[in-house]
Amino acid sequence: MMESDRGIFERVCAVLDDATLLNAIVYVSHETVRAGTRIELGDALIDVPWDAWIVFADLEPKANWGHRCTYIILQCEGNGCIRKDAQMPPFLKPGGMPFRLLLKGAEVPEWTVAAL
Repeated sequence: MMESDRGIFERVCAVLDDATLLNAIVYVSHETVRAGTRIELGDALIDVPWDAWIVFADLEPKANWGHRCTYIILQCEGNGCIRKDAQMPPFLKPGGMPFRLLLKGAEVPEWTVAAL
């Protein structure tokens, strides 16, 4: 895990508890999003107030179609954090924001990880 990923992961751990992370898959945006940007991810519309990393946590990766997930917006220079619960992943629409894998929980089968 890269140093910047460690910091992102530690901040995600402050939002999601250990039991949740054990059964989740967590992805992070390839690049930061600029302050003032409005992003549409899955079924969530999010106004980003500061330069931020976007985190997507699939909370039920073995479920099909819509299911519990959450988007976490982490301020780059500061401790700001926004959590937006949702039902749809960001991977459904072509041309969407690119993500990369940050964490696969120990209880999560490999086949559930999105091919990015």
